[in-house]
Amino acid sequence: MSREVRAVVLGLFVVVLAALALSFWRRPAAEFQRIKGFRVEIRSRDGGETRHASFNVPSNLLARLAKLAPKELGTDMRREWSKEDVTPRQILDAAEESAPGKPGVIKKEDATIEVMADGGVLEIDVKDEWDKHVHIRLPRVLIEALSDDKGRISTSEILEKLDELGPGDVVTIQDHDNEVTITAQPYGRHGIHIS
Repeated sequence: MSREVRAVVLGLFVVVLAALALSFWRRPAAEFQRIKGFRVEIRSRDGGETRHASFNVPSNLLARLAKLAPKELGTDMRREWSKEDVTPRQILDAAEESAPGKPGVIKKEDATIEVMADGGVLEIDVKDEWDKHVHIRLPRVLIEALSDDKGRISTSEILEKLDELGPGDVVTIQDHDNEVTITAQPYGRHGIHIS
């Protein structure tokens, strides 16, 4: 075999390997059917000037990184909660007390935590005396896995439950003139759409 033929064969082999790697990396994650990715937006106001930065985290990248994490989360994480922190059990109890339009409330020192249950979703609002506000939408099963002695949830199940939340704001953090928002982005519609 001549040197040129070997170079062409080697070049084709490298191109095929690169194409296979790219197709593996770019294929949609099995855990995400509704969400294409998450958009992170950061706004900061300084006097009359507003600074804005944003970036996207593709769902397939998140799924690939999650595969590097421990396979299951659960009661081992419960040990990390200190006595001053709000526990997952308190969040679930507040969710049980909530009613449509009326959240369950947890008071902790200078913070007020409001929890609204909406089926398998918990909406948690944390407000403090210093004008900080955090809004989080979480799958209920995640909090349940952290609260029960036998509760366990795999990283794959966490991603599937995040996908079930669907598009929309997942986390919003406001602190005076600064704001961070993480929004789940839907898959775009391709092809012909008939309604």
